[in-house]
Amino acid sequence: MQRNLRFTPYALSLFILTVGISFAGFTSVHAEDGKTASASRPDDTWRQSVKLCSQGEFERAGELLSKVNSPIKQVSEVRGWLDEFEKQQKARKEIDGQEFEKYVGYAKARIERKEHTKALDQAIKAADVASDRDAMLDTDWMRRLVNDSLEAADKFRKEHEWRDAWHIYADLGVLYDREPRYEKLENEVLTHLRLDAMFGEKSNWKERIERVQWRDAEAALEHIEYYYVETPDFKAITEAGLEQMLLLAESKSAQKTFEGLADVDERNDFEVRIGQHLGQVRNAPRVDRKECVRRFRRAIRINKDTVQLPEELVVKELMAGSLEPLDDFTSVIWPSATEDFDKHTRGDYIGVGISIVKNQLDEIEVVTPMEDAPAFRAGVQAGDVITAVDGVSIKGYSTSKVVDTITGPRDTQVVLTIRRGTENIDFDLARKTVKIQSVKGWERKPDETWDYWRDKERGIAYIRVTNFQRNTVEDLENVVAELKPQGLKGLILDLRWNPGGLLDQAWRMSALFLKDGDKIVSTKGRNPREDQVLDSPGMGALSDLPLVVLVNDSSASASEIVSGAIRDNKRGVVIGERTFGKFSVQNLIQLSSSQAKLKLTTARYYLPSGVSLHRHPGAEKWGVDPDVAIRLGRWESYNAWQGRREMDMLGPKKPEAEKKDDDEKVTDAKDEDNEAGDAKEKDGKDSDGDEKVADATEKEEDKLPKLDQPDENGRPKDADPQVDTALLFLRVKLVAERYPTLAAADVKESPNQNKPVEAKP
Repeated sequence: MQRNLRFTPYALSLFILTVGISFAGFTSVHAEDGKTASASRPDDTWRQSVKLCSQGEFERAGELLSKVNSPIKQVSEVRGWLDEFEKQQKARKEIDGQEFEKYVGYAKARIERKEHTKALDQAIKAADVASDRDAMLDTDWMRRLVNDSLEAADKFRKEHEWRDAWHIYADLGVLYDREPRYEKLENEVLTHLRLDAMFGEKSNWKERIERVQWRDAEAALEHIEYYYVETPDFKAITEAGLEQMLLLAESKSAQKTFEGLADVDERNDFEVRIGQHLGQVRNAPRVDRKECVRRFRRAIRINKDTVQLPEELVVKELMAGSLEPLDDFTSVIWPSATEDFDKHTRGDYIGVGISIVKNQLDEIEVVTPMEDAPAFRAGVQAGDVITAVDGVSIKGYSTSKVVDTITGPRDTQVVLTIRRGTENIDFDLARKTVKIQSVKGWERKPDETWDYWRDKERGIAYIRVTNFQRNTVEDLENVVAELKPQGLKGLILDLRWNPGGLLDQAWRMSALFLKDGDKIVSTKGRNPREDQVLDSPGMGALSDLPLVVLVNDSSASASEIVSGAIRDNKRGVVIGERTFGKFSVQNLIQLSSSQAKLKLTTARYYLPSGVSLHRHPGAEKWGVDPDVAIRLGRWESYNAWQGRREMDMLGPKKPEAEKKDDDEKVTDAKDEDNEAGDAKEKDGKDSDGDEKVADATEKEEDKLPKLDQPDENGRPKDADPQVDTALLFLRVKLVAERYPTLAAADVKESPNQNKPVEAKP
């Protein structure tokens, strides 16, 4: 178990009994030299064990506590928790070791068979469970795999096999923490994949470029010049934009779609003239914004003179390329995408309240209805297939087009025709304001509301925050207000897989747990107006509540503000894995003429400790490191994520045998593939989210299960080691706060177990 300890023990503040307390009930402890320890030694051992638990040293705490030979309930209770935890950790390590040897063997076998993509898949699995990841990556067989894979990827590119090339670059990026050279290669082939998807047989490319205008692009470049967090390199911006034009011309899908690109002479003329401008830019000592604008205008003119692509497409692709040299979070939100973007940040929308996917049969399928929404009240269920809207077949529709068709003005009607088994059902639904839930609990009650208790007997609650939207903190406060009268004594705040959101919500959430004047976050940009310091404005309503914050490598942005503020102020303990490293602030800027907007990175944010741990290309240190590091392997992470996802579903669940891999997931509120938002990593997986597996042969390694099935090594599917660690931490902490000494624990309990006995001398 990895540990990164920065947590100082909580003070033991309850009254220590010294008079009239019987120490009957436990025996003396033998010191290491064989002599009998004094009567105070059991208390010393108890306190030291609690201290070790607060630091995540659970194994050492268990070993120490085993020396206390006491029948007192609290000692045996804590010892039992620690013993069970260590059994779980030992089992995890044994499985990790077995999997490592197995996956390394599979990878080496694939290398010999020159199946580089499959070898990389197995290498990633091995790295996930390696006790020393760096040592594994530095082995001869890994160096050979990298070299062979790069040669294979180059061949795939020449043959326009973009997906195969992408898989290799993405896997190398996962193995080597997105090394910049792999990321650049990956982005190039992703452009081709995006263009292939954009101009595919069932594409909606015309919808995507609606109302795209050059003057919006020009306005965006001007805002970048004055307000981007760093001085922008317009030479790199111009080069990237022109390179994008050449990638567009090279796209076989685009050539099939547009006559101009299909004409070899016209396409060659376009490429030669764009290439000339690109060469001039590359040879120029510097390029400013005005020169960048002039070159882009010239590219638009060349298009008109040659291949005659729609100007909206040329402008969109120029900007897509030109933003590549900037950070990953600066983007133009064109009119066709603004509505979905606004829904995501606003936290509500007008619709019927369903989450939908496009399944493998190219049907629009309901993932789940949403809480207290028209579809749920009418009886729409997970697994239902939508075949028509208002009597019009939606066969061949993209998910975004289905969303646009279903949503509409408030209090208007829409009829969904749904196939359930062999039956077709019409649901006549009124469009209403649907609230997107970002605050969720541990499991569903029979009435479909959330049960927030993880250990109700001891008053430990679990709250999961999926993103930071306008209503998030208000919802959290309402949940806590509901739990307090029921005996809330400790809280697990789960920010895993939370991509972030609104800065003010992160500030307000942090302030709930902090004291007056505690530092939360500061921001600093190139423009002084971006500089601000946000401290806690008063005593937080939960400033004394024992707290654990869970994070992982998909916790980003606002999640990192909250977890960083809790950690740096030593207000609670952060458990899990290093966070994503998005320490940047974006402003949403309305562009000049239409509904287009520029999401522009204007500042970096800094934790109370004064550091900004943004993940720059090539960075060795980034993100919020947990106080207690509990790393999950891929299987464990998947099982934890899938368990939370299944709890989100309302109504009857789809039978396991009928489940399919999702190709595209959206709700009529937002695109669920973007649930991971800006924090979404290219992790070497297929677009449907399932890890590639070996081809079907009789060899043992080819029988590896997909991630939507139980893994073959017997890990419990419902296990979540990070939540288990948080629960153990809070249980021990609450016992220790109530019983700072064994003498206090030996006092006769009151019949009301929730109230401590008052000590009297």
